[in-house]
Amino acid sequence: MRQSMLEILRGSFLVQQGALRNWRLILFFFFLAGVMISSSHNIDQKVMQISSLNAEIQALKSQFAETRTQAMYMRLETEVKSKLSNRGFVSSVTPPTKIIIE
Repeated sequence: MRQSMLEILRGSFLVQQGALRNWRLILFFFFLAGVMISSSHNIDQKVMQISSLNAEIQALKSQFAETRTQAMYMRLETEVKSKLSNRGFVSSVTPPTKIIIE
């Protein structure tokens, strides 16, 4: 057990006969590690992009709510009357009549 650990630490398994198989395995592990690091960086970029898009969505939602509130306020009858009275329009004194089509 101790001897095999020393051989591994010295790297003698890499220079012995049949070491080509060990080198292939080591290169494969390095390739997998590179793929793992690359995919980790890509995932981090996607997470940052998603977080910035979520912040933008929240800002747009609040802007939408504010605009909708302003539009609702502008549609109020009193608001329309005040804006039209500034231009010289006045409200009718006779109520509207209902038209019935048979």
